[in-house]
Amino acid sequence: MQPIDVQSAGITDTGKVRTDNQDQFLIAELNTSLYVRYGALQCEAGSRLFGGPRGYLFLVADGMGGHRGGSEASSFAVQYCANAMLNGSCWFDRDDDASEEAFVEHLKSIFENAHRAIEERSKTAEAFHGMGTTLTMSYVDWPQMFVAHAGDTRCYLFRNNELQLITRDHTVANEMMRKGQLDPEDVERSHWSNVLVNALGAGAENVVPECTKVDLQKNDSILMCSDGLNKHVSDVQIRRALLDTKGPQNVCELLVELAKQGGGSDNITVMMANFHSQPNRRMQMFVSRPGEDAIFQDVETPATELDTCDLEGTPLGAAKAESHQEQVGKETVDFGDDVIPDTL
Repeated sequence: MQPIDVQSAGITDTGKVRTDNQDQFLIAELNTSLYVRYGALQCEAGSRLFGGPRGYLFLVADGMGGHRGGSEASSFAVQYCANAMLNGSCWFDRDDDASEEAFVEHLKSIFENAHRAIEERSKTAEAFHGMGTTLTMSYVDWPQMFVAHAGDTRCYLFRNNELQLITRDHTVANEMMRKGQLDPEDVERSHWSNVLVNALGAGAENVVPECTKVDLQKNDSILMCSDGLNKHVSDVQIRRALLDTKGPQNVCELLVELAKQGGGSDNITVMMANFHSQPNRRMQMFVSRPGEDAIFQDVETPATELDTCDLEGTPLGAAKAESHQEQVGKETVDFGDDVIPDTL
């Protein structure tokens, strides 16, 4: 990975109407490391030596399915993806088109396996029945960014003062717009904008992750958000905030406030990252404190690079629940043309 300076920040807020927050997000660096057992280096046995960042991982999830179910689904999805990326080798071993294609398939398999894991977990408690979540994942191996998503959590690219939406909302309203059945300006106001045609869990038979590759440039920025932002803040307002406000933290705070001023009817999550030139091209090494072995110590190592275990360590099967529609906050239906209404 070429050296790059990344400045990032993220905020999640309950909003003005909901009493709980079912959104989840993660900003992380992927590093290689050495675990020191014995040696004469100036670090204690039990320390871990980390190299510089080899990649950057950004995740946003918006849960659905009641108080416990929605929070459980979004948290589980983010934790599952972080574990699968951390324990896979594809993220730091891509030198040709074949390995790039394999990496995209790896991302898709993470979504598919996470979907099955959520479906299995939904059977463990009545409060989890029908739970599901959207998920948007961006992985940056400079200068390439791979975006995988399912649902209506978004990823934007901000380049040369222009804002571009990278993802496509997997909602009935958006599908109707693509078919010419709904005007673009009416999409956000349509009651079909809350009906998902693609998500993890929620009783759907499968998930269809959509993947996009973007060649980033220096001074680019990315912005990711749950739909609690774009329900109340237009792309024009988002662009204006990016133009007028300096620093990812300030931008995130401003956008959350704008969403709350606009009504704050849903949980609001905003994450932003800026990519700048890296002045220091020397190799670096960082030393952890003894005992910092893992973040998610209750997640077992995956059985394979394309699968993992649930939080109790039980190997995940391929069982799929029957499809049904859950009407809690958001709705979800099976992906396919047959779910698109002919008319409003």
